[in-house]
Amino acid sequence: MTKFSILIPVLIGATIFASAADAQSRGRVRTPNGVAAGATGPNGTAVRGRGAVRNADGSVTAASGGAYQTANGQGARASTTTVNPDGSATRRGGFAAQGTRGSAASSGSVTRNADGTYSGGRTTTGTSATTGNSYNGSTQIDPATGKPVRSGTCTNASGAVIACPR
Repeated sequence: MTKFSILIPVLIGATIFASAADAQSRGRVRTPNGVAAGATGPNGTAVRGRGAVRNADGSVTAASGGAYQTANGQGARASTTTVNPDGSATRRGGFAAQGTRGSAASSGSVTRNADGTYSGGRTTTGTSATTGNSYNGSTQIDPATGKPVRSGTCTNASGAVIACPR
């Protein structure tokens, strides 16, 4: 069973429920491995879900996600976490949103090894709808120190590098 196979049917069911309603409504769907909820009304539609499963190798995977849509924008997020019998774990996640003020997205993963060391990183982007300025950055875990190392670049609407606001 893949990590997202827990969440996908739950979110699909909730999305169908939420998008099928013309009037304001709410609903909740339970499955053997999780739960999903959805709501729709005059301000928009939203769904969310979560679930967990024990894998054949003894690890446990939990997944969650959600999405919304309003007159001003839309967005979604999803994550999975797997904890292994030896104590190691991996978490993956991301989000994306766009609206009248701009857009943003981020995704990444981090792994805790059985010996307690960490590895992983995250990338993040954002663009202002007003100015066209953008940020593109990343954070990586330094394997020597275990601490995050950040880097990023800001550009204007023409693509020229500019100073990032502090």
